[in-house]
Amino acid sequence: MAINYSLAAHSVNPSEKDSSKKVFPYAQYNELMDMNDFARHIQAHGSPFTRDVIIGVLTAAVDCLREQLVAGKKVNFGDLGSFYISLRAEGVEEAEDFDPNVHVKSIYVHWERSKFFADLKGDPDIKWEYTLTHKAMAEAKKQSKADATSAAGGSPSGSGSGGSGGGSGSGDAGDVTP
Repeated sequence: MAINYSLAAHSVNPSEKDSSKKVFPYAQYNELMDMNDFARHIQAHGSPFTRDVIIGVLTAAVDCLREQLVAGKKVNFGDLGSFYISLRAEGVEEAEDFDPNVHVKSIYVHWERSKFFADLKGDPDIKWEYTLTHKAMAEAKKQSKADATSAAGGSPSGSGSGGSGGGSGSGDAGDVTP
């Protein structure tokens, strides 16, 4: 298994206009796995359950998790970790002036990692693979398509459709090749 990453130069201190830049790594995914694919993967690991049963259990787990979070519970999924909510709100001068329907701006769901997910870097099976950011892959694909069309004597049609990769998005501003 390999963790895909790209490199991008960013300001060390973004609040300072002339801040020096350093190169940072950004994790990149190479595929978006939907629930059907994930259920097939679980089934392929020797599960006695069919894909439909696995999808049903996962769907019920998501529905019940939301229900329990809204009911004020922190839900612990063992090795997966715990889920809980927090609030972003506008403060008021006096407690009696607080109205959650007016002052609560957002409700966030948080994932609290278990020890199993706490430090993936310590996993001896993990390898590293340099890749381009999603933006750079899309530009390369677009250029390749334009080059092929030009070589065939035609004019490019369409603007290209993104690449098959992706990631945090924050590494797209200044791709750096090692």
